Amino acid sequence: MNDTRQHGSTVLVTVGAVLALFASGAIALFAFVGWGLTTGRLADTKVLTGNKIPPRIATSVTVAAGLLPGEQISHFYSASMTPEGDGNVLTNKRVISYVHEGSNAWCTSVDLGDIVSVRLLASDSWLEDSTIVVTSSDGSELILYASNEDGGDLRFADAIRKAAVDDGG
Repeated sequence: MNDTRQHGSTVLVTVGAVLALFASGAIALFAFVGWGLTTGRLADTKVLTGNKIPPRIATSVTVAAGLLPGEQISHFYSASMTPEGDGNVLTNKRVISYVHEGSNAWCTSVDLGDIVSVRLLASDSWLEDSTIVVTSSDGSELILYASNEDGGDLRFADAIRKAAVDDGG
């Protein structure tokens, strides 16, 4: 009878230790993600407007997207964990999409005055980004992605349309 109690106590202590370890790991993960989002080391999961972009992310986007002097970010979204990995950007001069993943690196843009249409292919799933298709005056299409979280995809597409109209596109 005494062996059964000791065995039961050992099992309870082991299960308790495993649960405590799991809880500690989950708390550490949430703390890391919170720190990463606050400091701008991790990209947010939603579309950000220029005034909500942490300075570190704005600096990373400026370099990764090759922003020109005087170019200001209006909207930004990245499907990557870091803003250096990829991004979709609306500035006061252009719409830009870029990817920097090892040897796979490119950056494409359309000047606001060259935009003839903006089409939103909205996703109805929170697991999948919406697609924004920007067509330029030469008929080429720039494909952007945007999270539909909090209606960010709608605001991003509307901001591109408004910027193109304001610029004469």
